[in-house]
Amino acid sequence: MEIAITNKDYSSFEVIQDRFVFHEYINDQGNLFGGNAMKWMDEVAYIAAKQFTRQRMVTVSIERVKFLLAIPLGSIVKVRAKILSAGPVKLIIGTEIWLEVNQDPYSIKAIEAKFIFASVDGAGHPVRMRS
Repeated sequence: MEIAITNKDYSSFEVIQDRFVFHEYINDQGNLFGGNAMKWMDEVAYIAAKQFTRQRMVTVSIERVKFLLAIPLGSIVKVRAKILSAGPVKLIIGTEIWLEVNQDPYSIKAIEAKFIFASVDGAGHPVRMRS
């Protein structure tokens, strides 16, 4: 009998990726283009989903996207993904981008969103997650 992944502890599971804001990632205002930020967040959330479940996962939806702060060219940011909840088929992953400020040990949250992922079989049909 399969045990649902909901029994697995996800409270401390987190993926963090550092990124540098190069010219090719900015908009006409000189800040990180929102589409690039969303791509980075989806990639890191996917890595978290895949590493946590060890199964085929797909992005189902993105919710509550908040652009809190513009991220200028040349910035170093941390993209974080943390599992907020795990159901039989779906994972909800909180993602954030944190802006490092003047190489201080402190950073400021610039963007946040929730990504919902589902486990699927080879044909793309939803399947129950295994533990």
